[in-house]
Amino acid sequence: MRSLLLSFAFFCGVIFFVPAQETLEKGIVHDSLTVSGTNNETFALYLPKSYQENTLSSIIFIFEPAARGSIGIQPFISASEKYGHILVCSNDSRNGPYERNFDIANNLFNHIFSQFIIKEDEMYLSGFSGGSRLASAIASLTNKFAGVVGCGAGFSYLQEQMPAAQHYAYVGLCGTKDMNYKEMLENKGYLKLIKFNSTLITYDGNHSWPPKKQVLRAFDWLHLQKLKKNGLAKDEAILEQYQSEYNQIQKFKDSLDFLFAAEEYERLIKSYAGFYETDSLAKQLQQLKASKPFKKQTASLTNALKLEKKLSSKLIAQMSSDFENPEKTNFSWWENELRKVNALAEKQDKEINKMVYRIKFDLFARAYSRKNSLLYSNNKDQVKLIDQFLDIIYPKKE
Repeated sequence: MRSLLLSFAFFCGVIFFVPAQETLEKGIVHDSLTVSGTNNETFALYLPKSYQENTLSSIIFIFEPAARGSIGIQPFISASEKYGHILVCSNDSRNGPYERNFDIANNLFNHIFSQFIIKEDEMYLSGFSGGSRLASAIASLTNKFAGVVGCGAGFSYLQEQMPAAQHYAYVGLCGTKDMNYKEMLENKGYLKLIKFNSTLITYDGNHSWPPKKQVLRAFDWLHLQKLKKNGLAKDEAILEQYQSEYNQIQKFKDSLDFLFAAEEYERLIKSYAGFYETDSLAKQLQQLKASKPFKKQTASLTNALKLEKKLSSKLIAQMSSDFENPEKTNFSWWENELRKVNALAEKQDKEINKMVYRIKFDLFARAYSRKNSLLYSNNKDQVKLIDQFLDIIYPKKE
């Protein structure tokens, strides 16, 4: 990690004087550009239509967990066009050892900062799943980025790679059916406790890259943080953004998504306090939280999360044990346990249904990841065991 820090600090001192060396078409994804000075490392690039070669540009470095650069670029295009961000996504960084990914990121930084003139105060990081953990780790270790958008996962499990006293802003993006939803809620509490500048945007979705409109919501929030920092949060564009976010609350109410509505109220109150009148928003939020439908949905979510913790702990512990001792695996036990989990989904409770989806996908992801790690081994018993797990979790239709 030392090399990443030193190299990054060095290039931050020179990026403003190095012109781009290659003319690239704007408004399209270039999916396999070479990282100079490496052995076949490549990246995907998107230049917004407003991009000007000799003008300072903002940038988003994106980390895709399966090293699919063009896939990682796609959700960010709307934000790129609105705010002029250059988009860069590695074709080599993937879920795996951090030190390897730090080296790949370091090579990518070196290349980009030698090819483009970048605004030092408008550099952002983002990623999905393991890429999200990598993005926050790099931001925490370097403290050179303005913001992070973490999609579908939280932080590295090393303390020094987590947000603490750094100066970047953090946005969590997570679907309510994402297997890491509970983790993202817990991270929200942690960031609030340490008074870290952050927000969590949840939406109806699973463990996949967020839709473009959700990514745009994240960068709208990050843009507001920049304007507030510069004392410019009262211009007409921000008033329009405020109105758009306020209108979204009514849409949530109309669709009976009261938890989403409360989340949006809280974000508006925190984000715009001191710039716009928020007392009426606080009263509306208080009224919403006092309503029976909101209390019912909150109780349902609390119950679902409590049950999820209990069930996940038992099932994950048993899966780990069975992976270590495949010959002792009791598949009848698994069939019975998953039958009980599936029965929960038959209840007319949206939060329980989402919880069942999260549990099953988490088990599937763990098993599938284990299978991938065994592809080049000769442990046929382990592979057979995992295939049986996968069939039990998601039985094939006749």
